Amino acid sequence: MLPKFDLATYTDPDGNPHKEISWKEKPFVKDGTFCFFYIPLAFGRAMSRSLKKIEDAGAAVTQKDDFMVMSDCHSPWYSNIYVTIANDKEVEGENIEKISGSFLAKAFEGDYSNMGNWAREMQSLVKEILEKNNNKNANHKQHMDSINNANGNTNTKMYFYYPTCPKCAKKYGKNHVVIYAKMS
Repeated sequence: MLPKFDLATYTDPDGNPHKEISWKEKPFVKDGTFCFFYIPLAFGRAMSRSLKKIEDAGAAVTQKDDFMVMSDCHSPWYSNIYVTIANDKEVEGENIEKISGSFLAKAFEGDYSNMGNWAREMQSLVKEILEKNNNKNANHKQHMDSINNANGNTNTKMYFYYPTCPKCAKKYGKNHVVIYAKMS
């Protein structure tokens, strides 16, 4: 049976449709693929390549809830792809990236063509939450400066998590993407 995605996982205790999540050195195999205007090409091939190497190394995560495939869509022409691995494992010949920080996570439902709108919504949400918190400490100011450029736009680091494969999305009639926006 295919797993069903639960939007409530990304709802905070106050009922907001987003949630703050912290990671400390969460390990991923980092691969990549070319894109055409932020749309990854050969994503499945890159993911399959990584999964095979992870399985061959015995580095697959044991809890299905811990399994993640993400991209960062950092360029219109190239995207890094991240696949989770078990904490204490190495995958020979692969680039392992350990991601740490506080992230704002929000689940979106709809077609991948909405990614640009969702990313802009997350940038605005991060900025709004950071301004609300208004810690007035150096880290807060430094982070606010880093997400605001001269044009008033944000450049928050974001990871795009795909909890449902195309087969699952077709079966359930819904496609989900969770965006993790780095807060610190």
